[in-house]
Amino acid sequence: MRIPSFVPMIESERRTREWSGFIIEILVWGYIALVAARIVWWNMILPFVEGFAIDDSPRAWAASIVSALNYDSRYSEFSWTAAGLVFAAGAAAGIGFGLTGRGFGPWVASLSKLQVNNPEDSIRIRNHWSLARKEGWLVLALTILTGWVLTRVELGKMVELVGLQSFGRLVLQLACGLPVIGMPLSAGLEFVLNGLVSLTNATNALIGSAGEALPLFNLECVPSDASYYGNAVSKLLESVYLAFMATFFAVPVAFVLAFFGARNLTRHSFATRLAYTVVRLYINVTRSIEPIIWAILFSVWIGIGPFAGALALMVHSISSLVKQYSEAIEGVDEGPIEALEATGASHIAVAWFAVVPQVVMPYLAFTIYRWDINVRMATIIGLVGGGGIGGLLIQEQGLAHWTQVGTLAALIFFVVWTMDFLSAKVREAIQ
Repeated sequence: MRIPSFVPMIESERRTREWSGFIIEILVWGYIALVAARIVWWNMILPFVEGFAIDDSPRAWAASIVSALNYDSRYSEFSWTAAGLVFAAGAAAGIGFGLTGRGFGPWVASLSKLQVNNPEDSIRIRNHWSLARKEGWLVLALTILTGWVLTRVELGKMVELVGLQSFGRLVLQLACGLPVIGMPLSAGLEFVLNGLVSLTNATNALIGSAGEALPLFNLECVPSDASYYGNAVSKLLESVYLAFMATFFAVPVAFVLAFFGARNLTRHSFATRLAYTVVRLYINVTRSIEPIIWAILFSVWIGIGPFAGALALMVHSISSLVKQYSEAIEGVDEGPIEALEATGASHIAVAWFAVVPQVVMPYLAFTIYRWDINVRMATIIGLVGGGGIGGLLIQEQGLAHWTQVGTLAALIFFVVWTMDFLSAKVREAIQ
């Protein structure tokens, strides 16, 4: 499993990367075997064989296979035992490929060291990793196939007439709710859709297609009245200020924690390394839980309302900002830090005078961008009782008031577009 000597790296690092690549290779082939068995065999081949077994004229060979495997697509599941055995078989193959030192795992482990200046070494590297490239393409192909099967992609459903008509009716109702332009836009869309329906009916009649003619669209557009806008705008402002409060109180906490979450500032002692681990653990846990889940938790704790939504966004904002801030700190120039450390300056002084001046501009950009994200997220957490316009949106959707849903969507779009425009201008100004 040795990485070739023409890949330049320190020998101790080479051994670490060789073992890392070996482990990755085992996991990759376990994944390949598991996906191939679960998706290709269990979800594609066996249902295909079952179709022959239950056909009007059943095939004996297909029936015997289905009977031997006791397979029924309605009830059968790919057991954990089978998954474990398949993964073990793939891992065994991965051990064989990993020992050659030419597989996908060793290539990933040595990826950052594959830039060489010697043309001959470049050719050697390209030839050496030919197997790795084939494995990579295989992993990509199986992953796409898995996604295709698990998401149940059926492109034919996109052109079914029943679905298209329902989609057209919904679009007309949503367009009717747009401020000012709702009625003329809805009328124009209705004219275009009716033209398409008439063309479809004429084509079906010409080719003698069976089935009834499709009905024309006939929507009575009744836009939202002025009093509705007052309530909607009030809820929208609640969402905007909710996002502002979450961002405002998240920034100082994130600012402090970011210095403990940066690897280059926490390598000097056991205590700082422990702080780094704790901070990284905290941000990974809180960031992995979406704001909508935090909103549910806080709604149960302190009750439904905008305060629960603000707390949910604040928790998620702290973890996201700490990650962005700390990565900005890890990318600073080490020269000023080393110069201040040489004078005997304290860690706080080093951070304040050598690090902060280098990261203040990225910090501002990250903060503005986070507020922009929170404004958009504030409309989502309202769906679970987090306050703001999201609560009104889910209420209108539940009542199938699609014209009002269109009105709310237009207001949300206007605010998000305005915030995006302003934040882009501010980021441009502070570069």
